[in-house]
Amino acid sequence: MKYTQPNATRIFWIFALSHVVLWTLVPTLSRHELDTDSMMHFAWGQEWMGSYHLHPPILPWVVAGFLELLGPQNWSYNLLTQLNFLLAFYCIWRLAREVLPPIAAVTAVLLLEFIPYFSIFSMRLNHSSMLISIWAATILLAFLAITRGQNRYWIGLGILAAVAMLTKYYSAAMLPGIALYLLLFKEGRLTLKTIGPYLSLIIFVGIMGWHIWYVLDRELGTIGHVADYVGDDFSLRWSGIRFLLAQALYLVPLSIVYFSIRWRGRHATQDPGARDTYQAAKSGRRFIYWMFLFPLLGTAIVAFSAGIGVSSRWGGPTLNLAGIVALLVWPIPRGFRGFDWISRSVGVWLLGVTSLLLITGAASSDRDMYHFPGKELATEITQRWRDQMGVPLRIVGGGHVAPDSIAFHSSDHPSVLQHLSYEWSPWITPSDIRDHGMAIVCLKQDQRCQSIAKQFIPDLTMTPLTVRAKPGLFFPGSERSVYYFFVAPNDTAPDLQSVPALSPGGTANE
Repeated sequence: MKYTQPNATRIFWIFALSHVVLWTLVPTLSRHELDTDSMMHFAWGQEWMGSYHLHPPILPWVVAGFLELLGPQNWSYNLLTQLNFLLAFYCIWRLAREVLPPIAAVTAVLLLEFIPYFSIFSMRLNHSSMLISIWAATILLAFLAITRGQNRYWIGLGILAAVAMLTKYYSAAMLPGIALYLLLFKEGRLTLKTIGPYLSLIIFVGIMGWHIWYVLDRELGTIGHVADYVGDDFSLRWSGIRFLLAQALYLVPLSIVYFSIRWRGRHATQDPGARDTYQAAKSGRRFIYWMFLFPLLGTAIVAFSAGIGVSSRWGGPTLNLAGIVALLVWPIPRGFRGFDWISRSVGVWLLGVTSLLLITGAASSDRDMYHFPGKELATEITQRWRDQMGVPLRIVGGGHVAPDSIAFHSSDHPSVLQHLSYEWSPWITPSDIRDHGMAIVCLKQDQRCQSIAKQFIPDLTMTPLTVRAKPGLFFPGSERSVYYFFVAPNDTAPDLQSVPALSPGGTANE
């Protein structure tokens, strides 16, 4: 297919769907188990709470809702992970079409494949990666609201701004950028004379007001968890600078490809028509530059000045506009076949990287969790529970990995008493355990889980169990050992009220 303006839409969909298929296949074929965060999201989401101990509720809701339709399987979760990026690509492409010619708009999306967040890192779905699509959609609606002024865009912006915050509070690094744009720039100030921005604000405040009330009323740790990132340690201040440097590093592959190809066309003659198209989007370019730089620089400045610890891996959504910015600031001459070279480079990269990760086993070599025999453990524990108790397994408790994995893979999909703590799992009460019983499962190396179980459950004798996963085409097989104990229904519930909540430092940093 020729890489031409009339084919731009078809090219976008070929790329986007190829990305979804290939990056769904790689973890599905090479990983026997999902990562720890994914299991936790399912365990949270199936309880349909308004918030959770560490994070607000949108991602767990999305996970639970999607998997309720397709069933909790590794492949369906991996598909959901890539549909998140399909939405991001679409919103970025839709925004790029407002400020770039059609073929350049597609190229702005293709270039993102060279950024690790959109390729290698895309195999994980967590709160930070979901912000990539949510921010892209929010910025798109903000642009349409400002440039077109229709109330439907402002209403959508208010809803999506709240969704962004309810996905992860780090969205506070992006949303003030939209508000300040309305105050600082002429086209933004003009909108303040209409009802649109105020509709958006009312909707946002209403949704967030409900969320804050919910968290405080139920004494959840969601909002208080923010304080865990604040301190006087210089390493926290340095994390802001490290964050900025990391995003610059993640842009290196894109920059090498783009500027190498552009350098090849340095003597090509620019088509005047293309130059006029770029110039026609002056106000749009200003919005793009502002929304690209504000979260990047704002994160670094606020983290450094206020002593807030930030993770470099949070930067995925801040690079959404990198391809658009590159093509606006350094446009490719229309007379040069640079767009063709970029599309070919993306194709080689996409096929090459996915094939290499799959064939070499590198896609599953960085985390022991990817080899965990979760399906086998869930089947064994569920069957033993049913054989012994004669009822479905409704509650499973324990420490890291095992209980969440059992909840995901078990045909009973039990609720999880995470870390044996009611504070972590407010959807479970002592009366629930008395009514339904509970299976307690601890990894052999999880001394904390075993210690708590022995401390708070009288006459506890835990049974050892070893489960094995058979080798597959791209999976070498695995074996894990656990200890388990069954609390029977209508038995004396274990006194777990005083079990301390695991500190946030004991969980994965998203």
